[in-house]
Amino acid sequence: MSRPGAPEECDVARPAASSLDLFFAGSEDSTRPKISADIRYPVPTAMSSSDGQSGTEAKEPTTRHLETENDFSKVQTHDGNVTKVVHADGTVDYIDTKAVGGNYDAMPAGYFRSPQFLGTLTAQCLASICAYLGWVLPANTLTLINADLGPSKNINWVATMWTMGSSIGFLLVGRLSDLYGRKWMVLGTSILGLVGCVIGSCAQTVETLIAANVCNGIAAAGQLSFGIVMGELVPNKWRGPIVTIVFLSSLPFAVFGPVIARSLFDNTVSKWRWSYYMGDILGVLSLVLYWFFYHPPSYDQLHVHGKTRLQMTKDLDFVGIFLYVSGCVLFLIGLSWGGSAYPWASAEVLCTLLIGIATLAAFAIYEGFFCKVQPLMPPRMFKNIGFVAIIAIATVGAMVYYSLTVLWPTIIGSIYTTDSMKIGWQSSVVGGGILLGQTIAGFTISYVPKVKWQCVVASALSFAFMTALTTISPDRWAATIALGTLVCTWIGFVDNISFPGITLVWEAQDIGLATGVMGSIRGLGGAVAQALYTSVLTNELNKNLPKYVVPAATEAGLPSSSIEALFAAITAGDFSTVPGINADIISAVGSALKTAYTSSFRIVFYTTIPFSVILLLSSFLVPNMEKFLSYDVAKKLQSSEKSDVQGKTEKTTTPSQV
Repeated sequence: MSRPGAPEECDVARPAASSLDLFFAGSEDSTRPKISADIRYPVPTAMSSSDGQSGTEAKEPTTRHLETENDFSKVQTHDGNVTKVVHADGTVDYIDTKAVGGNYDAMPAGYFRSPQFLGTLTAQCLASICAYLGWVLPANTLTLINADLGPSKNINWVATMWTMGSSIGFLLVGRLSDLYGRKWMVLGTSILGLVGCVIGSCAQTVETLIAANVCNGIAAAGQLSFGIVMGELVPNKWRGPIVTIVFLSSLPFAVFGPVIARSLFDNTVSKWRWSYYMGDILGVLSLVLYWFFYHPPSYDQLHVHGKTRLQMTKDLDFVGIFLYVSGCVLFLIGLSWGGSAYPWASAEVLCTLLIGIATLAAFAIYEGFFCKVQPLMPPRMFKNIGFVAIIAIATVGAMVYYSLTVLWPTIIGSIYTTDSMKIGWQSSVVGGGILLGQTIAGFTISYVPKVKWQCVVASALSFAFMTALTTISPDRWAATIALGTLVCTWIGFVDNISFPGITLVWEAQDIGLATGVMGSIRGLGGAVAQALYTSVLTNELNKNLPKYVVPAATEAGLPSSSIEALFAAITAGDFSTVPGINADIISAVGSALKTAYTSSFRIVFYTTIPFSVILLLSSFLVPNMEKFLSYDVAKKLQSSEKSDVQGKTEKTTTPSQV
């Protein structure tokens, strides 16, 4: 029978299999997919065979049993000017050999110093900065933005919608860019990011800003896909360092974003809108550079004698896309509503959550048993234990990063200082620690052996320091900053093992899909953590504020009749309208507020312990990367003309060079 996506000339013979066999088929190897099949293929009629026969003469099909210890030969064979590849879902395809980079030594002289490569790298760095401008700066100034545009009870949706958009977008961008080619997906998400920044810069209501961050979140899936955009253009050995270079390019905004956001708010007329103005400026530059310099293999090169674009589009997994997107949206909306817009036990929250979970379950069942085209998320991928472990550590890392980005300014502002700039500087702990860890890991994954044990040590240290934050108190300011920095550093280390690592444990033709699956699940995990920790904090504050503030206020002399007005004043940050208030009462209330917030945040940090355990256990299953760190280059940039970037001599690519 023919496999979806295979050329008409290709006959893939497989033994009969039940639905359960197909669902659980996959890699028995813990780090690479092992595809066992008898592939019979003739030379495509439009190509000349290697022995000099005419391309119009059909060759007798040969049979090759694809199950060897060589990672490349077991899924790829080479014939003339095309390379046969087998995708993670079992689909057989042919790639134009000119699209393949091959061995580093055989690459064109000066390729990695060429304007085309450097222009692409610069475009990717600028795109990454745009993603941070749409997330870090607004997320750190939500209270200030709400005071300027609102007040609105929907302000937290600004951050939630970015997370939701990115979690959905990663899978779509990764999967579709594998099928259609990277360039148009990258350009499309760049344009969407521009649209989001334009809407954000013109927003007059919180709800308009929410719409802007929906666009920015989806766009971030393409802007942050540097693991595949740049990763496939360099040798495997360089994937960690190239990802780190892109991370480092975002240093001013990833680390000092909170300070920049508050400085812009305090010192410019447009205030927070400058976050989006800068996104517009850098987004245009990124788009121009992508257009002129980024020329990855085209659709026709990725599918020699395969389906046309129209045929590929007709055979897309539209049912899977609908189920996944709708399930994610419903689930995340339910999480965001819980404990804020509606009580957790309300019909609105429970129905939305349960329908979302049921839809995601239907998606999994459909992908495994009923999908007749190339599935959006092939279930067989999850038989690869190393792949699952990398997703797990990436997800827990995101749960820390996304949550602390939103919560850390509240910790500093409610317990230690109300000075806006001090809050901004000390909120840089999150981005600075994460980036420091990412930088270290980006080089150790490539140049220090035993990645698994690196992850185990980093996970254990992050577990220890995160648990130590349960001792947070108003008189341990320096200790809180130090612990926060250490937690984020080791989480950043684990995080950047996952970005290049996920592209190494799968073959080149599937790194977009693998990265998309990881990015999507990682984003969902971040959204879950954000909703969970915010809900825990809200519930604890609802208990602790009356517990500590009321006695402190009444003992200091505040009339009981003024308690309701006092809590309204705490929310507004202005005590002048509270009957009977004086300086002594304000001082007593301030101390009680610190105690209430301290007790509440301690419980929040206790809830992180189960996730830290998952991180530590998963790190033991992360594969060592040494055997994947070859000098093979997966794909090569093409020239803007029909011919590709030429070296000094023509070369023949063998399967081991792919």
